[in-house]
Amino acid sequence: NGSYSHARKSMEAYLEEYPSIQLVLDLHRDASGDNSNQMVTEATVDGADSAQIMLVVGTDASGLKHPDWEENLSLALKLHLQMERINPGICRYVNLRSQRFNQDLCPGALIVEVGAAGNSHEEALRATKVLAKGILNLAKGSSVS
Repeated sequence: NGSYSHARKSMEAYLEEYPSIQLVLDLHRDASGDNSNQMVTEATVDGADSAQIMLVVGTDASGLKHPDWEENLSLALKLHLQMERINPGICRYVNLRSQRFNQDLCPGALIVEVGAAGNSHEEALRATKVLAKGILNLAKGSSVS
């Protein structure tokens, strides 16, 4: 409880100290399932089992101010396409939500869910390699058309 309000304070401080920040990622795992039946996402990276990645984008649908949510959605779609080009099947859908998840603090803020509660640590790490390559491609200006 209170994790988003604590994270908000940290994000505000970092954004004030480093105003040139262009990308803020809030890393999670999908906690779907219950104690006896944990969800697992499945992909293959370099011939090995991997978790999948889901990008979550908050909006202003709840009535809270979030002027840049469409810019964040655009970023999520571009990153999704990059990761799928690198490793088809690595991504789940882009999850558009009514909450803003602190993404209102700056354009370029996303939640990245790496796998789910049933995925192993190794599977999550394999997925993050594709995430890193996708981010690097975007930073280099690789086309997504």
